[in-house]
Amino acid sequence: MTNSQSGQVRAHLGDAPVTLRLSLAALMQIEQALEVSGLEALSERFRSLSATDLSRVLTALLTAGGHENAQALADAAAPADAARAVLSCFEANLT
Repeated sequence: MTNSQSGQVRAHLGDAPVTLRLSLAALMQIEQALEVSGLEALSERFRSLSATDLSRVLTALLTAGGHENAQALADAAAPADAARAVLSCFEANLT
C-alpha cells in the first residue's frame, strides 16, 4: 500500500511488514552510495546493482521510513524480497 502524500510504501521483508519512504534525503544517500548524480544516471545504475548496492538502497529507504534498525533489516532480507520492496517504492513514487 502506498501513501502518496508522504512517499511511503508498505512492503514485506519475509514475514515482517516494513515501511519504505523515498525522501529527498534517502535519494541523496542512494545517489552518493551508488556514485551517481540525477535520476537518469540512477535509473541506468539500477540495471546492474550488486548485493551491496541493493542493501544500501534498501537501508536508505527503510531509514527514511522510520526504521531505527534499517541496516539489520536490509542485511537479513531475502534478495527477492529486497528487490521487490525497492522496486515497489520507486515505482510508487516516480511513475
